[in-house]
Amino acid sequence: MLTLACGRRTAYLPPPGAGEPAPGAEIHRVLFIHGFHGHALEWDRFWVAAARRLPANCEIYTVTGLPTLMGAHEEEGPEAALAKLEAWLEDQAIPLENLHIVAHSMGGLLARRFVAEHPGAARQVFMLGTPSGGVRMLHGINPAGWCTPSGIGEFNAAYPPSPDVKWYLIAGDRFREPTGGAFYEGVPNDGLIATRSVLSFVELCGDSVSVEATTMPLTHPTWNWGESLLDSGITVDWVMERILADLETN
Repeated sequence: MLTLACGRRTAYLPPPGAGEPAPGAEIHRVLFIHGFHGHALEWDRFWVAAARRLPANCEIYTVTGLPTLMGAHEEEGPEAALAKLEAWLEDQAIPLENLHIVAHSMGGLLARRFVAEHPGAARQVFMLGTPSGGVRMLHGINPAGWCTPSGIGEFNAAYPPSPDVKWYLIAGDRFREPTGGAFYEGVPNDGLIATRSVLSFVELCGDSVSVEATTMPLTHPTWNWGESLLDSGITVDWVMERILADLETN
């Protein structure tokens, strides 16, 4: 079951050949959450892949209404993003169970915040280029909120990774020279986020939390819509394979 959700409007679109879910089949829901000042349309390649590859008992959503609410520069503060996500899920009548969350950049921090507030809701969380170790932009000009070098320590202490969720990380390491990338954040990095900042989440998980991490030669946008179709295709495949594996074991 493919469900296209935009704001207050929801349209049902059956994926090719998927048919209807088997009677009594448990419904799973895949949520795509964009990053700071991102947009739902940036998930277009993931959306197509999900529609073609996921079974009929999956609903697919791209979360809308978050572009200016990711906890940076806005007066509303980081809590506004969580409240907006919760209101959006309620408006779409999405049960808080069997969720598979795929989030980019600061959207991954929002996903972590959501998981902490709603234990048992998510089965898997994929964080693509998420700065779990903070980010230094433009040699020290930092956004306010969750991902500052000082704020991320408080965030990590307040919202440790849940052991009830399977966590997956993709870190980009395309740039390995100090001159590479629009925002130099140390090497290697994806042009905005240092690889070590993404992988710092593994240390937070320790031995008690299931986590799988990988690095790919990606820039910050090529996880989905950047200049390389091949690079974004590899990322999509990596995520889809792990969602399918979880569905098969359920």
